[in-house]
Amino acid sequence: MALQFILGGAGSGKTRYLYETAIRESMEHPDTQYLVVVPEQFTMQTQKEIIRLHPRHGVMNIDILSFKRLAYRVFEDLGISLPVVLDDMGKSMVIRKVAGMKRSKLGLYGHHLEQSGFINQLKSQISELYQYGITPDMLSEVMREAGNPLLKQKLKDLELIYSGFRQYIEEHYITAEEILDILCRELPKWEILRDSVILLDGFTGFTPVQYRLVELFLLHARKVLCSVTIDPRANAYQEGSIQHLFYMGKHTVCRLDCMAKRHGIAKEPDVICSRRPAWRFVESPDLDFLEQNLYRYYGTVWDRPADHVVIYKSRGPAGEASYVCSRIEQLVQEEGLRYRDAAVITGDLASYGRELSHQFDEAGIPYFLDDKKSIMENPLVELIRAALETIRDFSYESVFRYLKTGLVYEREGNEGGTYSGDMPGIGNVPRAGDMLGIGNVPGAGNVPDSGHAGHPEDTAVFDGSREHTGQMTDRLENYVRALGIRGWKRWESQWEKPCRGSEKLNLKELNAYRQWILEPLRPLREAFKEEGATIGSVTAALREYLERMGLRGKLEDYSGFFRERGNPGDENLAREYSQVYDRVLELLGRLEGLLGAEKTDMKNYSQILDAGFGEIKVGVIPATIDQVMVGDITRSRLEDVKVLFFVGVNEGTVPQRKSGASLLTDRDRAVFKEFNMELAPTAREDGCIQKFYLYLMMAKPSRRLVLTYAGMSSEGKSQRPSSLIGEVQKLFPGIPVLDEGLVDWPVRTVRDGRERLIDGLRKLREEKEGETAKAPEGRDAEENAFMELYRYFYCSDGHREKVKQLVDAAFYSYEERGIGRAAARALYGQSLQGSVTRLEQFASCAYAHFLKYGLELMERQEYELAAVDMGNLFHQSIDRCFAVMKERKQDWRGLTEEGRKQLVKECVAQVTKEYGNTIMASSARNAYLAGRVERITDRTIWALAEQVKKGDFEPAGFEVSFSAIDNLKAMRIRLSEDEELMLRGRIDRMDLCEDGEHVYVKIIDYKSGTTAFDLAALYYGLQLQLVVYMDAAVEMEERNHPDKEVVPAGIFYYHINDPLADRQEGMTVEEIEKQILRQLRMDGLVNSELDIISHLDRDIQKESDVIPVAIKDGYVQESRSSVASTRRFEDLRRFVNHKLREAGQDILKGNIDLKPYKQTARTACDYCPYHAVCGFDTKTAGYGYRRLAGLKPEDIWAQISPVEEEENDGSKMD
Repeated sequence: MALQFILGGAGSGKTRYLYETAIRESMEHPDTQYLVVVPEQFTMQTQKEIIRLHPRHGVMNIDILSFKRLAYRVFEDLGISLPVVLDDMGKSMVIRKVAGMKRSKLGLYGHHLEQSGFINQLKSQISELYQYGITPDMLSEVMREAGNPLLKQKLKDLELIYSGFRQYIEEHYITAEEILDILCRELPKWEILRDSVILLDGFTGFTPVQYRLVELFLLHARKVLCSVTIDPRANAYQEGSIQHLFYMGKHTVCRLDCMAKRHGIAKEPDVICSRRPAWRFVESPDLDFLEQNLYRYYGTVWDRPADHVVIYKSRGPAGEASYVCSRIEQLVQEEGLRYRDAAVITGDLASYGRELSHQFDEAGIPYFLDDKKSIMENPLVELIRAALETIRDFSYESVFRYLKTGLVYEREGNEGGTYSGDMPGIGNVPRAGDMLGIGNVPGAGNVPDSGHAGHPEDTAVFDGSREHTGQMTDRLENYVRALGIRGWKRWESQWEKPCRGSEKLNLKELNAYRQWILEPLRPLREAFKEEGATIGSVTAALREYLERMGLRGKLEDYSGFFRERGNPGDENLAREYSQVYDRVLELLGRLEGLLGAEKTDMKNYSQILDAGFGEIKVGVIPATIDQVMVGDITRSRLEDVKVLFFVGVNEGTVPQRKSGASLLTDRDRAVFKEFNMELAPTAREDGCIQKFYLYLMMAKPSRRLVLTYAGMSSEGKSQRPSSLIGEVQKLFPGIPVLDEGLVDWPVRTVRDGRERLIDGLRKLREEKEGETAKAPEGRDAEENAFMELYRYFYCSDGHREKVKQLVDAAFYSYEERGIGRAAARALYGQSLQGSVTRLEQFASCAYAHFLKYGLELMERQEYELAAVDMGNLFHQSIDRCFAVMKERKQDWRGLTEEGRKQLVKECVAQVTKEYGNTIMASSARNAYLAGRVERITDRTIWALAEQVKKGDFEPAGFEVSFSAIDNLKAMRIRLSEDEELMLRGRIDRMDLCEDGEHVYVKIIDYKSGTTAFDLAALYYGLQLQLVVYMDAAVEMEERNHPDKEVVPAGIFYYHINDPLADRQEGMTVEEIEKQILRQLRMDGLVNSELDIISHLDRDIQKESDVIPVAIKDGYVQESRSSVASTRRFEDLRRFVNHKLREAGQDILKGNIDLKPYKQTARTACDYCPYHAVCGFDTKTAGYGYRRLAGLKPEDIWAQISPVEEEENDGSKMD
């Protein structure tokens, strides 16, 4: 029995010495067994390396094992039968079940069980307790002595779950961590061990149970050799603090040395590998210097050029990946390296792996991504999870997650068989999360717009095909969202109610589709509803559902398609899709075996299943030997790497932050140390340990090390370089940092060429627009290089179309093109019909008008209370109040406060009850809004009543409708000999006041928004409504009062609001109400005749509380008032009539100019729903706002009334 250490730094030849020793001695002593024990992930590489080094290229008495493989070898030789080993999948499901059973007793963790990732944290914590030999009794011991109440509760909950877990699996299962415990008991019985030589290599340290096994090796084996990475200049037998770079190596040496001394085992002289330069760095002395000095602070620096260390800064991760691609191509093309000689590692494989994969695929660089893919995003898993959620609540989200997995369709008939050739629509969409519509699945074809689903006679029966499923899903989604359909009861009932925009929807076909969706889900739902439903019975129903849906065949179709398409990455997708169904069945079988007899419900079952799905990973097998390895800092095994690219060397990523917060904090772990109980390293300790892993990784390449970092993250957030960059710069003070913005490397990849082409096109565009002057020096050479590059791409069949697209995009300029009179007449007809709002929309943006009224595009209807709904509720409530007052023949002037409140309560209750298919009662928020409508309506009725009381006008009409059918001149405007504009409208309220010779008309329009009367907006055609309404009202009253002169008194907006008063000390109730009334004053244009003003507000002194008029010394103060003479009202009428005619003629000429207005800070695009359709962008040539000049009222009146005589209308108050 003997112990010997092989000590040396990274790359010093320790492993080679160990393997050569094993080979040499195994040949000299063929009867002795040599056991090379390495970490699990290194076994294959070690075996290949030993066979490569062996003179005979084959071994007889050398076994390469991990601790776990050693265990199974020993158990097999000794004939020991183990219980079933519970893997991570089974462990997660059992922990979820046990935690659910103990929920009522859990004080801290009970509320976290549904939290995403919590079960995984529990599993990791329990695995750690197993690994470090902590029993439930030991947890109880710490709990009793712990002074921290929070830690006590944590340990109490952990002990409950941990002991429950152990009890549940005892006698039937063991965990993977317990295998080594059993090996510790059985290893001394293994005869082979007694005359064997053990070689330990590749370990940075050992867990407690592994130390117990090494102790058994020392006691029973002939000899133990252990390689330890440590600086040969350091004292290996003096254990330092954890901050020391080689703390783990020193700790290992000291602990094993102590074991040997305790058992009286001989210690052979250490083998020190201290050759300089080290074997790995013979050709790169600067890398040898880096290995000797990184994180060691000896004060030495490299005073020569660092030819083999490169630091590169890019704008973002995409720039790093692009640089790596270009450099790899250079190494292969110019330096004769193979792809396998290069490796890329990162601390954030999830983010950088995607970017590197994309660019390697594009550049045609073979690579292997050393990562296992979760199946959580696979369409099959998403289908199962969504199906279980659907049968639980039938919410909109769950149903359409289910339908958009791409697996809900009929495979029989013409859709059956293995797919070959092109499968329309599938693109690069392997994941359910990316499948935004059924049209993106194989064979879906082009799904037409489903805003109007087609005539009822088009089709009456749903046939289940992919194409039809895609169409019907879109129609179904619009219908469900519009009516707020959710819950099993509403999905089970017949759908008969139409919704806005669904006038052409075939409800018979839609109901057939609905039934088709429900049919396979019913048995699954009933399985949960059965009394005493168990996990076994429900799992059986789920398995039947999978078979009924034909999912194995559908996944085989996908796999076959990916295999035949052959795009980059498709081979891995084909492998994933061919494996996933069996992996899911394996999970269901494991679930039945583990928890089959346990009772369950929908929610609990889904959570247990999710815990299992989260543990399933699909591995990828390297497609070829000659490929670039892309891996993680700590997980990936790199051998014989000549060039290493270390990407993403940013703060927060390197060193890596500990992923997933542990249930036990660093402070909690310190308490365990007080009880001499060892646990995994704390976050602080882990940070120190990570420096060692960084050191190992930085010492991997033999020829060149390239460090890259990004100035911004992929989300656009600013980032700082890692402290590792600073450490390297300290050692190599003269090393330059190559900046993406300053470095111009040659074109080596297709991506390089495309980027150079785009840059050249950009410069040409800028020169064309005169943004940059043409540089004379060197310009010809640059243009020649650009043209050569352009010819290369254009002459390539694979790139020609892309180049055309780039050129079109570079020199694209929007040009106004109308649709022509013929198309306009086909769309709108000879008689242009609509409201005044339509003409205002045209004045705002002709293109938005075309989309809304020509193409009839409309926003998807939603079952929700939007701002427009609140406006409708206010309007309807106010109108109902006025209508009831009129029916009851009540006088507004005699309305009491009590009577007003009762009136408002009744009217608002009736309106909210009838509005939007009971939407007001659908949520607590909407119920609150109903109360808000009542409060504001009450304030509005109070204000309107006060305004009525102050004048002589009486409300004469509410919701007064008028149109061209009424034969009103204002509503029928001739545009040409055979074209006319036929308007319609509805006045919210019309008040009248009569005297002996006149009828005065007041128009009021209620507004729940912030619209204010703006004469400039009226001038530009954006506010025509009130003038047109007044014109129609005057014309109607002239018919009703032929013997009197009908005079416009004013046009007003009343803003529905409930303002707050600025209360001051000593204010009375009357003063507060007066202040509120002034804030609710109507906004608009008033006839300047003082008699009319007096009729509108009898009590006016200086400034009216009712209308926008101020009086001083008996005269109207025009600067503080919004007034116009009767003549000007007539001029306004003529001007608006002209604007309407002009707009109507432009519409029928086919004008669809994309020129939205801009007035100060307001634009037509502010609340436009069509912005995503039109593509308006001021950065693109040809696009621009139609800027409206700011005009003063006197300038506008000068334009509207060019000739105005002096009038003396007696504007002096008596």
